[in-house]
Amino acid sequence: MILNLKARFTAHPAYQYAFAALLVLLLTFLAQVLNNYLPYTSLLLVFLAGVFLVSTLTSHGAAIVASLLSFLSFNFFFTEPYFTFHVIHQSDIATLVLFLLVALLTVDMASRMRRAISHYQQSLKRLTNFYDFSQKMSSATDVETVMDIMMQSVRSFLGHATDVVMAETSETAIFVKHQGDSKVYPNEATFRQVLTKDLDTFCWHKGWRFFPIRLGQKTLGLVAINKRLNDKESKGIQTFCHLTSLALHRIKLVNELAQTKLHAETEQLRSALLSSVSHDLRTPLSSIIGAGTSVIEYDHALSIEDRQALLKSIVEEAQRLDRHIQNLLDMTRFGNDQVKLERDWVDIHDIIHSAIKRMPPATNGVHFDAEIDVQDTIIHVHGLLIEQAIVNLLDNAVKVSTENALVKIKAHQDDSSLHIDIIDMGPGIPDEDKEKVFDMFYSLSRGDNQTSHGLGLAICRGMIGAHGGHVAALNNPDGKGTLMRISLPLNSNTTYGQLKLWQAF
Repeated sequence: MILNLKARFTAHPAYQYAFAALLVLLLTFLAQVLNNYLPYTSLLLVFLAGVFLVSTLTSHGAAIVASLLSFLSFNFFFTEPYFTFHVIHQSDIATLVLFLLVALLTVDMASRMRRAISHYQQSLKRLTNFYDFSQKMSSATDVETVMDIMMQSVRSFLGHATDVVMAETSETAIFVKHQGDSKVYPNEATFRQVLTKDLDTFCWHKGWRFFPIRLGQKTLGLVAINKRLNDKESKGIQTFCHLTSLALHRIKLVNELAQTKLHAETEQLRSALLSSVSHDLRTPLSSIIGAGTSVIEYDHALSIEDRQALLKSIVEEAQRLDRHIQNLLDMTRFGNDQVKLERDWVDIHDIIHSAIKRMPPATNGVHFDAEIDVQDTIIHVHGLLIEQAIVNLLDNAVKVSTENALVKIKAHQDDSSLHIDIIDMGPGIPDEDKEKVFDMFYSLSRGDNQTSHGLGLAICRGMIGAHGGHVAALNNPDGKGTLMRISLPLNSNTTYGQLKLWQAF
């Protein structure tokens, strides 16, 4: 309540003097009542308390008026002769003079205390603004967000009636944004004119005050304000500009680091791709050339069984080569955002059985068994992509399985996801490699001395990730082999956008 009264008196200076006069009048009536019970000199404490109250709630001038009115009221009503301003007792003169001195000292001390409190409150508010500003800036990840935070904070600091314009400068362009109600504000050409001036702290141009956002000797941007500022406000804006320059510099460094990392990853992928081409393309080609040459050169010397075996190996190696080329093409399309999700309602039975039919006969006699235990077999997915993901996992399972092994495909669901498990009877995957096998071109040594530089698992994770799902390598509950689990969310309302190459990582 006292704070509300203080705010009202501060907003209306005339009320301050009226309040001082009214309070002295009320205290005079109170003193008349207390005069019957207290020595008249003790009544001065009542007036002194009133002076202190006025000093706390109002201005310095109103408090002095309250002191003088209290002095005159006590002289007029409580010293002999009564109802005159004459004083006949020297003790009363000394009492009145001492009261006036004490009252004026009280006014001065209360005013100093009020100013100190106001100063500390303003300082605390500024520090809070700067702290909140720095916290927001620390989480900003792009220039546009930094500009929005800067302008919002400046308007909050100066008052929301202030118009703020900010420009982010670079070697090739100037990006301008503004907040406020002004219909006319500095444009790019105006900012270019200001940049030609010798900017130190600020400058005036066409009714706007421009503050530079600088880091060292380089100007990263400008802030324009259509309001005259006092020294504290100017220093506050300069602090905002300094913090903004640090945020812009941090974003620049992060972007440069990301570019450097991307360049390093590109070089790594290029090297891995060359390794993949040299191994996974040359190996089947060498086998095809060798088998074909044998058929041509030793045709009459070969038995029917040997000829059939060589022709069969040519077909198998050609199919292996075709799968690897298809993976390379998929990788290229994903990287260029040329594949988009085209969801439709499809039956999970059809997807799984179609994937099994696409698998070529395995040379090691591996066969498949599908078990589908779901309540609703109709799902909303891009059917061809899910089918290809399953094919990639089945192909991987065949490669690691022993002769005549069984690869199981199990589909089941919980409250939120549909799970498709591909279970092989291979040697399994070490725990430290369970995530790495989904990295592009990551290789695991195989017992048959083959090494996989393939893209199948990486592309599989990208396909499933585009649906908002996940692929994980788990331990087989039976204790042997690996369980590859595809998890797809049953809620298909979420849009995950285009397939991207880096979703496979």
